[in-house]
Amino acid sequence: MSKPATLFQKLSLYYKITRFPWKKHALIGHDLKGNQYWDCPNPLGGRMKRWVQMYDKKENDDLTVFSQDKLPVQWVSWLRHTRNVAPTINDLIQDDRRRVMVQSRAKALDQQWAKRKLELQKIQEDEQAEVNRLSAIDKAEEQKVQTTQPTGQGDTFSPGEWNPTRSKR
Repeated sequence: MSKPATLFQKLSLYYKITRFPWKKHALIGHDLKGNQYWDCPNPLGGRMKRWVQMYDKKENDDLTVFSQDKLPVQWVSWLRHTRNVAPTINDLIQDDRRRVMVQSRAKALDQQWAKRKLELQKIQEDEQAEVNRLSAIDKAEEQKVQTTQPTGQGDTFSPGEWNPTRSKR
């Protein structure tokens, strides 16, 4: 758990958020990682200028480097003026829960597909083994020596092969 904010921290936050006539910029909000989002009026007129102050200054001391992949999508859309209202902490928490849920479902589906893939491979191997067995039986039947003599008597009689020969004239 985080420590409760001191009086000085509360006053500092109030000063950052409030738009006084002598201040140019104001703190709009922050995300779950601690990045702060600011805006100020454009001196040339038009829409407000918006920017982010990244929390992880240890990785990169250069303030001009902007790593968009470390920012939530809601805040990126706010920075690009595609979203008019800044996202709330509840929006960010809800989106994070949704992301975790989607990832867990995707992992479960991957595991189910891996099982199904193994089952399909097993079925395919069984079918291939059956085809091989049947082809071996067919080859064995072809290789049997066929007799030309008749066999059996009565109901079990089967005539032998007869190949006519050319008569001598």
